[in-house]
Amino acid sequence: MCRSRWLVAIAAAALSAWLRAAPVFAVCTQSGTVGSTSTAIVGANDIAGIEGRHYMLIQNTGTTNAMNVAIGSNNAATSKDIYLGPGASWVMTMQGLKMVPGGDVAAISAGGTTYSFCDW
Repeated sequence: MCRSRWLVAIAAAALSAWLRAAPVFAVCTQSGTVGSTSTAIVGANDIAGIEGRHYMLIQNTGTTNAMNVAIGSNNAATSKDIYLGPGASWVMTMQGLKMVPGGDVAAISAGGTTYSFCDW
């Protein structure tokens, strides 16, 4: 088989595999309340299988109080962790081949607030 036909065959096989692959979307069904003690939002192994996170979004859906968020803290967020004001979001996406950290996610809010969480 000549080189150009070989490349076309490889490209066709790759395209066929890509078209047959089932799309995977972020799971955005988790939400809840955060109070003045650290709240576990997800465990360290919330992603099924051996893949890591490709994407993570956590949003402070409250309108009054801030919250702080930690990844990989053994569910022990403190007021020194990532700050999210009311209505603010923290988004992390895969960069090249580097995955988003897959550890537990925890939050705390001195005044209490609500959150939503998505990951894939």
